[in-house]
Amino acid sequence: MASTTNPTAKDAVTVCPECGAKIPKAGMSLCPYCASPLQKSPGLEQDRNPIVKRLLGLEEKPEFKEALQETPPWTPEYAQARNQLGQGRVFLIIGLILLGTSMTVAEGLLGLTLRTGGTALSALGAIWLILGLSTSRRLDKQRIIARSAYLVQRRSDTALAQSGKVTYYFTITFGDGSEGEFSYAGRGVNEELYSNGMTGVAFTRGQELLHMTRVRA
Repeated sequence: MASTTNPTAKDAVTVCPECGAKIPKAGMSLCPYCASPLQKSPGLEQDRNPIVKRLLGLEEKPEFKEALQETPPWTPEYAQARNQLGQGRVFLIIGLILLGTSMTVAEGLLGLTLRTGGTALSALGAIWLILGLSTSRRLDKQRIIARSAYLVQRRSDTALAQSGKVTYYFTITFGDGSEGEFSYAGRGVNEELYSNGMTGVAFTRGQELLHMTRVRA
């Protein structure tokens, strides 16, 4: 494969023209977050990066092709949005039933209670539906990319650990030669976290790591 020259500082792309993400490393031919082309002559990183050469070999394995067909699990944010949608529907239905029942009873404490409860549940259900629908639609619009990957480094954001939730950040090198840092929401103390040097298939959405399936290079 013919190599290309290192782009000058003037020609280097610092922001992806497709998704707007900041490019963390000069000379990459593809955006690490949306996989859009950054240069007209890709191949620089693939020519000289030994990690990328390992990943290109990994892509020939049957285990890699099987891992590509997996569906990544829901992230905590997406799971919360789906729960809001489900619970919002239940609250809205119960609230409407209570409001409908209140119209069939005589005026008094029972009717007032039914109307008050029905209005409150309907309003709560509508709010949860809006929140869940907004979050799920925003996440669904972002394409999930599955690629061969090597975990270079891991760090955690302790500032977000006050509620027991920790956000991790992984620097990942991909088989297409791109490299970037991706956030990963911790799943709890019993989770077996990905380790530095792990190879396999990484499922990413924007600047978020959704899941990684181990495939040995």
